[in-house]
Amino acid sequence: MSLFAACKKQEYQSIEELDAVSIDSYIRANNLTVQPLGNTGMYYQILEEGKGNDIDYAGRYALVYTVRSLDGVYSVTDTFASASRYFDYLGYFLGAAPQGSIIASNPNYQGQIEREEGLKMAIRSMLKKTDGQIRVLIPSRLLPYGRNGNTDLGIPSNASMDYVIRVIDSASMPAYEDTSIKSYLQKNNLTGFERTEGGVYYKITEQGAGDSITVDSTININFKLRLFNGAEVTSSDSLSYAPASWTDAWKAVLPKLKKGGTMTIVSPSSATYGMPGASVGVGSGTITIPPFSSVLYELKLNDKK
Repeated sequence: MSLFAACKKQEYQSIEELDAVSIDSYIRANNLTVQPLGNTGMYYQILEEGKGNDIDYAGRYALVYTVRSLDGVYSVTDTFASASRYFDYLGYFLGAAPQGSIIASNPNYQGQIEREEGLKMAIRSMLKKTDGQIRVLIPSRLLPYGRNGNTDLGIPSNASMDYVIRVIDSASMPAYEDTSIKSYLQKNNLTGFERTEGGVYYKITEQGAGDSITVDSTININFKLRLFNGAEVTSSDSLSYAPASWTDAWKAVLPKLKKGGTMTIVSPSSATYGMPGASVGVGSGTITIPPFSSVLYELKLNDKK
């Protein structure tokens, strides 16, 4: 007598089905009021209507965003970190590193950049104007890491994401940064600051003695440089800076100081490292400043020439 094992056909869900199930469950569990974006598998919600200029792929925009995987395993909510800030062409925005002009000429990323789907399409076609905010639930298949996830970043496989993105108009950036600085000072109970016409906040804690420095002085200083999330970017006990190395923030307020004096400076990006941010050589190393980052300096003037 022959025995046969009954074999049941194994059914696998496609990535489209997996994405749809996870997004639908997430919407229900969080009671979200979102709308489908055509047949893309994405859902969106306008959190704040844009009031600025029309958005297009060829424009360079400042984006601040948070992102979390729908299962909660991956989350980036620090809006002062590089991973949550973008300033470049919207057409190169992928919502995950690497992105932007740095990969525009790399053949390995051409397919991702040229694809007319994903976050950039939702921003352009649904938010439409700058100075607004949009939530986008995006299926894993439309993200750079897709089915495999990204183990280096801690992103699981088949991870659909919840993005909340603010697009800041360039004309609104000074007011945005000034508000950010005021909030930072208040939150950290930092008082006694004065403000220059250019939006640089400063507080002299020790005046020092002797002649004041000028914008033509070569100075030697102790300093710490921090971001608004508390991260110390760099520090030094003794570094010399020629006038050509001074930021606009330093030019605006350091001449108020004398040898031996100490000062705290809180500056918008417009007076320091600019909209794109920077990789800056300091001493023997290099520091990275995220796009359009306000920064805090604590410094002591050791000497001048």
